Amino acid sequence: MILNQCNFFSKTLQNHVNVNVLIPSLPDNECLHASYDEIYPHNKKHKTIYLLHGALDDYSSWLRHTSIERYAQEKGLAVVMPSGQNGFYSNAKYGLNYFDFITEELPRFAQSTFNLSKEREDNFIAGPSMGGYGATKCALSKPEQYAGFCNLSGAVAPNILEPRMVEKGFDFFRYDLIFAGSDKVPGSKDDLYLLAKNLKESKNKPKAYIACAIEDLINYDMNVNLKEELERSGFDVCFRDGHGGHDWKYWDECIENFLDWIL
Repeated sequence: MILNQCNFFSKTLQNHVNVNVLIPSLPDNECLHASYDEIYPHNKKHKTIYLLHGALDDYSSWLRHTSIERYAQEKGLAVVMPSGQNGFYSNAKYGLNYFDFITEELPRFAQSTFNLSKEREDNFIAGPSMGGYGATKCALSKPEQYAGFCNLSGAVAPNILEPRMVEKGFDFFRYDLIFAGSDKVPGSKDDLYLLAKNLKESKNKPKAYIACAIEDLINYDMNVNLKEELERSGFDVCFRDGHGGHDWKYWDECIENFLDWIL
């Protein structure tokens, strides 16, 4: 794989941003006996997965904590890994427009800079925890853009999440700045259950992969509810629970399974 460590000015976020991009390439030993045309093919458009991180992480997390580079090499898949701060990949009520960045500007940057396919059937999005919310929201809000999404232990219902997190002593999310309060999420454009329901009659549904360990007491029930809403709305859903934690060990195994399932 070719690792590109990118820094560019984002018009949407009005700041310089860091993004890691993996591009498929011939294995090193094969390059020794290959021509330059074979090593650097022209006009080959790669399938792509956009990997979002969870809270308190950044664009480097997938490379640091998982074997995504090896999985992507085996699948011939490009990988785009941005940062989203702790902003739930949403256009904040008082803050930055991370949803527009992830769904509009980032694909334009990646596709124009690298040989990445623009076709819907070649684009996927995934993330753990807060990134699971983000990946699901992007795919359900722009179903014409993604063939499938992977939600890993997603924090998919902020209004349910907030009191549970506060009880555990975690209060770093600014729900007031992002959503004008987590209680404003149900019934809004940020409500994943409503987004799923609104696509019931659509023929353009992305495939859905949801994984959440049964020991993940904060997130498990809200992901089961999301699975059931997606099924009622006619989505092709793969649901996995099993044993594990709200951690990269579980998510590393699940992302490999998602790639096997979706590709």
